Amino acid sequence: MNRIYLVAAFLLLGAVSGFARKKHDAPGTGNPVIPGYFADPTIKKFGDTYYMYATTDGSGAGFGPAQVWTSKDFVNWTLMPMNWPDSHWIWAPDVIRHTDGRYYYFYCQPCIIHCGVSETPRGPWKNILGESEAVLVPDRFVTNAITLDGQTFVDDDGSVYLYWGTWGIYKGFGCGAGKMTPDLKGFTETRLIPNTEAVDFFEAPFVLKRNGIYYFMYSSGSCHDHTYRVQYATSDHPLGPYEYKGCILETNEDGTVHGPGHHSILKEGDDYYIVYHRHDNPHSNRGFHRQLCMDKMEFAADGSIRKVIPTHEGVGALAPSVVKSENLALGAEVRASSCYDDNFRAEYAVDDNNGTLWRPRGMGQEWLEIDLGSSREIQTVWTQFEYGTQFYQYLIETSVDGKHWSVFADKRNNHLAGSPMVDFGKAEARYVRLTFTGGQKNGFGGAVWNVKVFGGIEEALPQQWLGLTAADWDGREWQNNDGGAFVLKEGAARTCRIEGRDALMLEPGTVLEYCHSLLSPSKEHTLSGLVYRSGKWRSYEAEHCLSQGMISLRSGNEPLVITNLRYYNWKLEPAERAYDAATDVVRLPAADRRKRGLVVSITADDFAVGDTVPYLTNRGVKGYFEALKAPVVVKETEGKKAFHFDGSQLFRSSFSLPATLQDNAPYTLEAWVLNDSIAENECVADFTTSHDELEKIMLVNGTEPRCGVINHYGWYEDAGYKGMKELTGRWQHIYICFDGRMEQVYINGEQVSGKDIQLLVKPSQFVTLGRNAEGEWPFTGYLHSLKLWDEYIPLQGRK
Repeated sequence: MNRIYLVAAFLLLGAVSGFARKKHDAPGTGNPVIPGYFADPTIKKFGDTYYMYATTDGSGAGFGPAQVWTSKDFVNWTLMPMNWPDSHWIWAPDVIRHTDGRYYYFYCQPCIIHCGVSETPRGPWKNILGESEAVLVPDRFVTNAITLDGQTFVDDDGSVYLYWGTWGIYKGFGCGAGKMTPDLKGFTETRLIPNTEAVDFFEAPFVLKRNGIYYFMYSSGSCHDHTYRVQYATSDHPLGPYEYKGCILETNEDGTVHGPGHHSILKEGDDYYIVYHRHDNPHSNRGFHRQLCMDKMEFAADGSIRKVIPTHEGVGALAPSVVKSENLALGAEVRASSCYDDNFRAEYAVDDNNGTLWRPRGMGQEWLEIDLGSSREIQTVWTQFEYGTQFYQYLIETSVDGKHWSVFADKRNNHLAGSPMVDFGKAEARYVRLTFTGGQKNGFGGAVWNVKVFGGIEEALPQQWLGLTAADWDGREWQNNDGGAFVLKEGAARTCRIEGRDALMLEPGTVLEYCHSLLSPSKEHTLSGLVYRSGKWRSYEAEHCLSQGMISLRSGNEPLVITNLRYYNWKLEPAERAYDAATDVVRLPAADRRKRGLVVSITADDFAVGDTVPYLTNRGVKGYFEALKAPVVVKETEGKKAFHFDGSQLFRSSFSLPATLQDNAPYTLEAWVLNDSIAENECVADFTTSHDELEKIMLVNGTEPRCGVINHYGWYEDAGYKGMKELTGRWQHIYICFDGRMEQVYINGEQVSGKDIQLLVKPSQFVTLGRNAEGEWPFTGYLHSLKLWDEYIPLQGRK
């Protein structure tokens, strides 16, 4: 009998485990839906295409750029850039198709809402009120409703309602709401939905209607932590009054679905799906590296919303997959040049999981090698880099034996952002190697969500294959940013500048040819350019240039002056073609990766005690510091020579920081400081002149526990030391090192802070000593030495 019970127990255990939920790092999970950091999603379906509009996250505070993700099957998504908004913040976008057939795009900045209009759901957009940043809804347009997170609801009769709000937790506050005028430029009726109806309303309203009931859904808690959640109330009228019903989505037990909220709803037939963001795993500091997920939402018989069980599985495809080939890389053996730590293992690049990431240790050239197990035909490789909104430069190679390599795709000169990056070729190989060589921004290495390898040609995702300007001509070939080149077959060509544009001039009788096996007049595509004819620039209908496997440019008996040649593997709408015709192809420069090493170096040991010093020679990059006010006097204190600052000094450098310290670049900072009267905030050195969020590297010596040592104008990213007051009158050896992810702060060898941060350092005009760039926070103390490197040097490795 005991053996029977034992067998039964094992069978029961197997049944339970069969229904066990996937872990967040399991291969093939459906959540997150999108590979990257995005938040505040609005999901829409227009025609046969799904559109995911979202805040671009992972950039500090939703600083853009404007983008939309599109998919035909809800599994394979493509990131597509948009022309607008072009503002500093682009938060919580929402799009509707109005009764006039046009699309309206609502988004917010703190604390205002804007609206744009377009003929397509992808743009090009323009503000409906004229100026690019003209305001539709100003702050407190509805009393006690802070303007943010605008979201539309369209009722059965076509009436459009807009809801907005944040920090609605204060007494008498809540969510602003209003019925809009037919032209969407104003309101016919408004109301405050108070937090006595929408209990604990914080932000992110969303309204849907079902069986005559209006469901007012919203987020509560703090978006930075586990308390963020989705709640709802109901009414028989879109503006209320509403009756609170409860919470439907919150952090799961193990915390891997962390802070789920700011959602929208997709209705497919009779099914409802909730799309929301959650924090990344492992959870980043501040909670601004969010990812998008979707789970099914169900209603009870009484019309109430059942508690949503957030999963890592997601819901999968909602339509037939556009991918027809097997992903040969899924679960393959893999090795890498390095891994940051156990949270970012190499195998995560081949697990088809948008929530796991391979992150190399360094910021230089790093590689990932995939072993397919046996020699296979390879025709397509998709690469999903960590940040799809910035470009990466890379090389893909294949090998039969892992020793001798052939180039599959050479993107070492790529300047096109996107996700996935789609590369075509034809190889028989067992091994695939991806090498990161550079990119648009410093401090973002070659981290990858997924590499997918296909034996077939997978060209269903919308991609731009050509984007050429005069800058791409090298004298013999017109080099395409996306690989390949137009080759000069006959005649001669040269660059020229005509009426404000650089162009390529094909002399009479010249022929340029671009060959690619996937080119075909019978496939959906758009081929266009800009030519100079009859004294003006004109749109170039280039369809006659396309034949099977080739684009051929011929000048004939007259010169052909051409630029902005573009090819897309999908059909642009007329409004998009018109936008291309009026807009030049833009090439953003790649980040400067030539390290200078020691950038700033000054020491009082270069002077004699008693010297009055108006100039300080920099022993890093060439230059000096000049006193704009009083000079410093060299004194000896507690066994060290030091520059004495009494609060009246302000030194400014003759040099600016090199570009190698821009963006999220690694750096190391070292200083010896003695302060005999430590105030709340005293600036020893300010290395950046910008003063926006996360754009600052400022060495502080103050008692402020949040930012009294290093200030980035962040909040979560800054660091202070609670015991600073105890160091009054004592030498402090301050050492700060940042590797592009983790910043570690040491005082006298003791680590006082260590956390993951992200910086957005902009070009800087000069460095200041004694005060910050704004001339504030005077330093009163002694500085023995100061050094800054444009590289990461851990304290343990410091000589």
